[in-house]
Amino acid sequence: MKRFRNILYLFEEEPREDAFFARALDLARRNGAALTIAHVVEAPPKTSDAGQQPVQERMFRDLSGEIEARLAELAAAHSSHHPRIAHKLLVGRPHVAVVREVVRAGHDLVMKKASPQEGLSAYLFGTLDTRLVELCPTPVWIDRPVPHSRYGRILAAVQLLEQEEPELEITILELACSLAELERAELHVLNAWQVYGERRMRERVFGAGGREEVERLVNHTLRRHEQALDALLQPFRDRPVAIRPHLVKGAPEVVIPREAERLGIDLIVLGSHVRSHLMGLLLGSVAEAVMRQARCALLVVKPPGFTTPLRLEEEAG
Repeated sequence: MKRFRNILYLFEEEPREDAFFARALDLARRNGAALTIAHVVEAPPKTSDAGQQPVQERMFRDLSGEIEARLAELAAAHSSHHPRIAHKLLVGRPHVAVVREVVRAGHDLVMKKASPQEGLSAYLFGTLDTRLVELCPTPVWIDRPVPHSRYGRILAAVQLLEQEEPELEITILELACSLAELERAELHVLNAWQVYGERRMRERVFGAGGREEVERLVNHTLRRHEQALDALLQPFRDRPVAIRPHLVKGAPEVVIPREAERLGIDLIVLGSHVRSHLMGLLLGSVAEAVMRQARCALLVVKPPGFTTPLRLEEEAG
């Protein structure tokens, strides 16, 4: 696997060695990639209390110093085997600081452990994970622990017939195949499909003729998805990975986490199809819905041509 060249590994909590950090080190080594390990510290808010401001600023300096020292220690511990490892302390609102660094430094992958999802705030406003999936222009790999040292089963979730050129789906499969080869894992490819308005049509039709017409439409849609999935998989048939296709009827935000649980999946690779920040706010996205429900790791890929809607220059000021 030689896809990634400049990886950003983000510690959301205290920087420390763990299995996912080891995976990032291994991925960087296999790709010959640069690896930057980072942590975000939010600057203290401005206050009108003249006595409180110096205290907050001192706490900020102390915390920043401690975290930067820990990052430096981790980088130094691995520098002999990873000469392109670096560390960086980011300052600002976490999602803005991370996206700004990704754009500034040209990172092509962000890796991090999953954010805690407890509490009303996480439910209503999302976590750092959901914001990065929505706003970060690069793939975002979010880890959840698995009970073994490698990923045994990987699921590539693709959405077909929704765009003329399935560029995003090809990227998803390329990544999933490469990771399956690297991990010596089973590769499952899932297409969740549905017929627009099927339930309403079934409620409104009368007589055998109407029911047969709906069934013909459903079967026609299924055949189209079968053909599209077969065409998508054809260029990958010669890869040294056994591909197991699945066509499952239903909404993708329901089908993907359910099938991942049923199949015992360790990593889901899927796309974020929402191109507009406003549409993401109004409708959410399949990726975000899956993230909230799935118990395994996720690698979320952006569509071609995606640019972050954040106004990074203003945020930096």
